[in-house]
Amino acid sequence: MSINALFEPISIGNVELKNRIAMSPMNMGYTGPYGFPSEQTYAWYATRAKGGFGLLITECIVANPYRWRGCDTFNPLSMHNQRYHRFHSRITEIVHSYHKTKICAQISPGWGRQGHPDIEDCTISAAGPSSVPVRVDLRNFNKGWLKQLKKLSPDIIDALGDYSEFQKMPDEVYAQLFDTMRKEVATKMPSMSHTLIGETPRQLEIHEIEQMVDVMVEQIVNAFRLGYDAVELHTPHGYLLHAFLSPKSNQRLDKYGGSLENRGRVVTDIIERVRAQVGPDKALGCRLSGDECMPGGLSHEEACQFVKLFTDAGANFFNVSQGCYENPNKAFAPDGEDDFTVWAPGFKKASGGLPVITPNWITPELAAKAISSGKTDIISLGRQAIADPFWPAKVKAGREKDIVKCSRCQQCYMALTQSCWMTCSVNPTAGFEEYYPELWKDDGFDRKSKKFIQRCQGLEQI
Repeated sequence: MSINALFEPISIGNVELKNRIAMSPMNMGYTGPYGFPSEQTYAWYATRAKGGFGLLITECIVANPYRWRGCDTFNPLSMHNQRYHRFHSRITEIVHSYHKTKICAQISPGWGRQGHPDIEDCTISAAGPSSVPVRVDLRNFNKGWLKQLKKLSPDIIDALGDYSEFQKMPDEVYAQLFDTMRKEVATKMPSMSHTLIGETPRQLEIHEIEQMVDVMVEQIVNAFRLGYDAVELHTPHGYLLHAFLSPKSNQRLDKYGGSLENRGRVVTDIIERVRAQVGPDKALGCRLSGDECMPGGLSHEEACQFVKLFTDAGANFFNVSQGCYENPNKAFAPDGEDDFTVWAPGFKKASGGLPVITPNWITPELAAKAISSGKTDIISLGRQAIADPFWPAKVKAGREKDIVKCSRCQQCYMALTQSCWMTCSVNPTAGFEEYYPELWKDDGFDRKSKKFIQRCQGLEQI
């Protein structure tokens, strides 16, 4: 199978990408205090830019100044006032110093029902469209997650017995077991307790939703001004914008709940208002779960209806994902690859043929086949981009055998939930790129610096 399809250019909006390979948005936890980029943040993006990716999609950047945003424990990048802007212009400047590499800001108002109370005042809970708590089904863990959970508390996992049989447990039996398991998790895995059994979020007031939309619109417009080539709304995986879309988490009876149009109102309002300020051509898209993969949650049929709604509002590309926290087996980190293309054709049809990005790849031939067959337009690498930041360059050079393959062990994800520095079991430089300038120094940029230094040498000190 030819891999040439991976290196054909493609446009999203008015942005031409040099190839069809993107880096997926991932919260690596490398940011400095209060969501400012760190030197490691810059080195992380620079390394992947040098590695040959045509498009880098940032971790979710939170554009929300209100303390109910529910994401501070993960300390993602922030951008909700002017103090953050010069740091974001630095990110775009660094990425653009590499040959034709483009960067997309993924922007979010926060975690919603999957979030935590404010880190400095636990009386301020995360807020969402409705007061519906998260309840992770313990029958829905994949191999990678089970491996990491067993490291934290082997006795809890061992107590489940044959996990394949535990997964078949009827709902009524599981419901009786759940309270006991909740107490065990809280006692023996306290750092995971909130992730598995979330607190009940506070329902947002209408004026708060309107304030949230105002800030999102303002900062998306600023993102373009600061040099981001594209912006993607963070609308998948059960997070706050997704929670408005899902009938499971949105039980409102006002203009933001009930009908499909009402549940999508927050997103359509953001898109329409941004379009009114930046014009029709800027690359502005959404990442959506193709299916929430939970009973009563967002179905693929409704997801496609939202794609049509957002296309009509002005979105011009879509990024496919699936699932939510409550079903970690189906969420953004499955054991295999090519799990998400099942949703991509529906998105493409609903949007009238707009470019679609599909994640979760390891094998170049399989990724190229997905593009050649028309299943997707752009492939993106998440955990594989952690394992080997030079995947695109190696593929282009015919060095597929040198690719360091992601083991799907979930060490990276577990480190984030444990408030640890995110590392990789197969890439010892992941998380330490700032200490390895050979990974990210660009030859062209370096030549300019050396030339200037040479011109300065020999000058007398004033």
